[in-house]
Amino acid sequence: MQLSRVSRMLATSVGQKCIMAATGLFLVLFVLVHLAGNLAVFSGRDALNSYSALLHSVPKILWVLRLGLIASFVLHVLLSIRLSWRNRQARGGQAYARRSWQTTSVAARSMLWAGLVLLAFLLFHLCHLTWGWVYPNHARLIDAQGRPDVYGQVVLGFQNVWLLACYILAQVALLMHLSHGFSSAGHTLGINAVGCRAIRGVGLILSFVVFVLYCSIPIAVQLGVLLP
Repeated sequence: MQLSRVSRMLATSVGQKCIMAATGLFLVLFVLVHLAGNLAVFSGRDALNSYSALLHSVPKILWVLRLGLIASFVLHVLLSIRLSWRNRQARGGQAYARRSWQTTSVAARSMLWAGLVLLAFLLFHLCHLTWGWVYPNHARLIDAQGRPDVYGQVVLGFQNVWLLACYILAQVALLMHLSHGFSSAGHTLGINAVGCRAIRGVGLILSFVVFVLYCSIPIAVQLGVLLP
């Protein structure tokens, strides 16, 4: 009985929005942890390669996290598409005759597209730095201690201006998605107006900090601050 009640709730728009909020919060946590690890690149080759070696010392846990990340991302995007489709169907399959653009932000209007860009970037990022399918010669680099040279792989990769452009484009999408996602999650989880405003402000600040710090890595490579 209880299980049936839960399944019925999850089939509703409200239930699916709650799942979107939960998967979104999990993805935000991953973004912050991943950022903290990536910033080790500014401490030098040994620091980043040591961090990478630590992660790969527990391969089963690492793969559980990777699969959980991909599953959460795909579920988040699919639910977003489904909810957008259901909203359109509720209007008889028609788009709004007039949109009140002044009442919605650019981030709010581009949530779905930003999410799709981020999903594509996640897969590309895995192909580049995890599976070594992009620049396979970089993936075979070894440091002085016989460990995979992740530092060299990152720095050499970001010397390519097209890779830099793709990376920054993805960070713009992340900035837009995060800034609006925090506000949406507050409403979905039933937080009052004061709480929603506080969450919106924190989310906006956090989004810009994340954007700047993630972009600092490829920009530092292009400026010669980080050298192979």
